[in-house]
Amino acid sequence: MVDGVEDSSDEFGAESSEWPTFEGMSLINRAIFQAPPPSYGERSHPWSPAHCAMLDSGAGYEFPCVWIPCRRTRAERVIIHCHANACDIGHIFALCARDAECWRADVLLVEYPGYGTSKGVAYEKSVDRHVAAAYVYVTEEIGVNPRDVWVLGRSLGTGPATKLASAVERLDGNQLGGVILHSPFTSIKEAGLALLGNVASIMTDRWDNRVWMTRYSARTLIVHALEDEVVPYCHAKTLDEIRRSAGLPCTMHTTHGTHNYFSYYRDYLQPILSFIDEGAKPGVLPRKIAPLPDPIPRAPFSKAQVQNIMSLIKEQQPDETHSEHSLGMRFYGMVDSVGETIQTDANSSSKRNGFSRFGSGNDVTNVSTPSRSRSDSPRSVADTNDSAEDNMILTPGGARPKFV
Repeated sequence: MVDGVEDSSDEFGAESSEWPTFEGMSLINRAIFQAPPPSYGERSHPWSPAHCAMLDSGAGYEFPCVWIPCRRTRAERVIIHCHANACDIGHIFALCARDAECWRADVLLVEYPGYGTSKGVAYEKSVDRHVAAAYVYVTEEIGVNPRDVWVLGRSLGTGPATKLASAVERLDGNQLGGVILHSPFTSIKEAGLALLGNVASIMTDRWDNRVWMTRYSARTLIVHALEDEVVPYCHAKTLDEIRRSAGLPCTMHTTHGTHNYFSYYRDYLQPILSFIDEGAKPGVLPRKIAPLPDPIPRAPFSKAQVQNIMSLIKEQQPDETHSEHSLGMRFYGMVDSVGETIQTDANSSSKRNGFSRFGSGNDVTNVSTPSRSRSDSPRSVADTNDSAEDNMILTPGGARPKFV
């Protein structure tokens, strides 16, 4: 049932009827899905046109998905990113470009209905359709093995992420490589009750993760902050206990900070990298995903046009002498997330590239690291003194339901 309207759907993407007009008028629905003003346009965006694919929503319009390739090495996996509320793919593009390099993955950003430049109205099934279309695009058009596909959901995005993992196993007979849930909720209604009190009791439920997390067997990581003020930490504990009681693999990583304010390296990149590396069998080299064609399928530009666009971009870049990093290193995000060069210490002229901190064996250059590591993050190479790697950042996305 959706706000008093009967709904016979019980599976991801399977439904006998939809109510997009009703959902668009629903006060509750508008309170949940808070699309911000678009951060990008059809002609103004931070990604190469060759990496934007317009996918069929199944509802009479196309929506954008943006492919972020891993540039420092051949990708070992594809991660479908389901973003949080109150942001669009333009807001998270720069951070996800760093994610791709750290996790040795190609990342696909999925836009939701009514967010960014996407048409449509956001409600549970319409968001699910977008995420399902992205999965079909990755596996059928790009040709990636489902075992090499991971799904990452943050906050609101954890709902469609768990439903996708369940649908892949129940409907497609395959299994994803892994599921990563950052700040997950037990259900939208339960999160609303915690934030708004009894006024949220009129809300019918959407994305009950307590149900969907028991319907897939893929490895799962839950990352949640103790001080999260939007989705209480107890939601993550409940989901972890549900998975474990069902005999399903689940890893819980507790962090500090709030819903949007946390250490990007210590509380996000490194725990996920550790989880990814734990899945590798001893002595077995990770499988490599074949490189994508350029441009990727369904891109609206020819190869010659893309090469011309990239040459124009390079001509507009500042001279290399104006930066402590080369053009390539700056272009591919190998500086700090706030645009500053990372140094080993204030008195040293030696530089660290943007990946050595993650403990990966595929660093671009040989670097020296401090001998002391943080006790709460074994893979961290950050010194316990003030360090750029421990800077807390305010990430986009995540919002309380509000009735306006």
